[in-house]
Amino acid sequence: MSDSSNHPSSSSVHADDGFEPPTSPEDLDSNNKKPSLEQIKQEREALFTDLFADRRRSARSVIEEAFQNELMSAEPVAPNVPNPHSIPIRFRHQPVAGPAHDVFGDAVHSIFQRIMSRGVNADYCHWMSYWIALGIDKKTNMNYHKKPFCKDTYATEGSLEAKQTFTDKIRSAVEEIIWKSAEYCDILSEKWTGIHVSADQLKGQRNKQEDRFVAYPNGQYMNRGQSDISLLAVFDGHGGHECSQYAAAHFWEAWSQVQHHHSESMKLDELLEKALETLDERMTVRSIRESWKGGTTAVCCAVDLNANQIAFAWLGDSPGYIMSNLEFRKFTTEHSPSDPEECRRVEEVGGQIFVIGGELRVNGVLNLTRALGDVPGRPMISNKPDTLLKTIEPADYLVLLACDGISDVFNTSDLYNLVQAFVNEYDVEDYHELARYICNQAVSAGSADNVTVVIGFLRPPEDVWRVMKTDSDDEESELEEEDDNE
Repeated sequence: MSDSSNHPSSSSVHADDGFEPPTSPEDLDSNNKKPSLEQIKQEREALFTDLFADRRRSARSVIEEAFQNELMSAEPVAPNVPNPHSIPIRFRHQPVAGPAHDVFGDAVHSIFQRIMSRGVNADYCHWMSYWIALGIDKKTNMNYHKKPFCKDTYATEGSLEAKQTFTDKIRSAVEEIIWKSAEYCDILSEKWTGIHVSADQLKGQRNKQEDRFVAYPNGQYMNRGQSDISLLAVFDGHGGHECSQYAAAHFWEAWSQVQHHHSESMKLDELLEKALETLDERMTVRSIRESWKGGTTAVCCAVDLNANQIAFAWLGDSPGYIMSNLEFRKFTTEHSPSDPEECRRVEEVGGQIFVIGGELRVNGVLNLTRALGDVPGRPMISNKPDTLLKTIEPADYLVLLACDGISDVFNTSDLYNLVQAFVNEYDVEDYHELARYICNQAVSAGSADNVTVVIGFLRPPEDVWRVMKTDSDDEESELEEEDDNE
């Protein structure tokens, strides 16, 4: 786990290797926006010295590393066209078109997952995926980012072709960013802002990874907005990945819509609850139209450091915690059939609780009583979240959201010990690896589920290291003093 500020940039685009920038009309505008190789070298070496890790490097160098495989390819990979005389041995369903108002959010999330798979920090992935998708959308004049959600309109014409266009244009969009001067490309000169985050996930013993997450340090990472509020969430899907993936792809749209219309009249927890309500409304349309049978848990938090507030909203059994200088505290409660109040609510709306395989399940099917999606299970499976609004205390250092694959194997004391162990093993510059460390430890501890962790630092990472790091020199001095006294 080395300091990412020392990572080499892609050899295919290094200023000293003689590589010439692409000059095709598709990749560059006709006017003189191409920087000199000296400018490229300077911008690659420019550092964001106010923050850590990827934030300490130039945007150009991070882009090069994230997409080095594509950039090193001399030509785009030709499509694999099957032999017309061959006999097909497997049938694949045609992809679902989906409504036009979901195309842009789907594209952003698809690019996000693609960059995340290369091990890049989550906040950078959010920031970059929106820029790439927006650039493609504008350059092709599709303008899907302007299409608003309307529950009474389900227009799918052209959406499949649009999704393919976003996929096909990623490489050229990235090359254009890299080979523009910072004078003409804001992304090369903008600094990251907002809280520090760490987020990651691993596929455990499950056949499929149905977890999804978001980790937005502030509104800049969602829609180029100016909001200082940070938005974090974990979505643990069941019965398929459709609902959890949809939630992660469109939560920022639901939040932005609610914040735009209600930020002056609602408190932070009310905004979060309304955003989940809006998200579920959008998801319900897709679930009914495309016959999605599954759903997803949700644990979300909004952090407003200016107002010194943090809000939680959740459905299901995915937990949310805050770590102080002394302990982890869990602030969410499980929506489970084993909870007497939840059991009573299910039975009052006509449901029944059965024991299946030693586990309580609603109507013998789901071991949760609240979730997003799960349209066939309503009203027994409620789509109404619980919420909590809390003042951030001086001793609150970070917030941690997770799926039940984490809480199944770790209690609050375990989580505190894991953070302390990480702090004493790694440098503060590696703070973004904390989530991956906890995920790895959960798998090693025997978690049979997928594992996902999202962490938002309520204070700078240096403060966490300062409080939790054991000073071996001080300990040795204390031991020597004790020996002298004896």
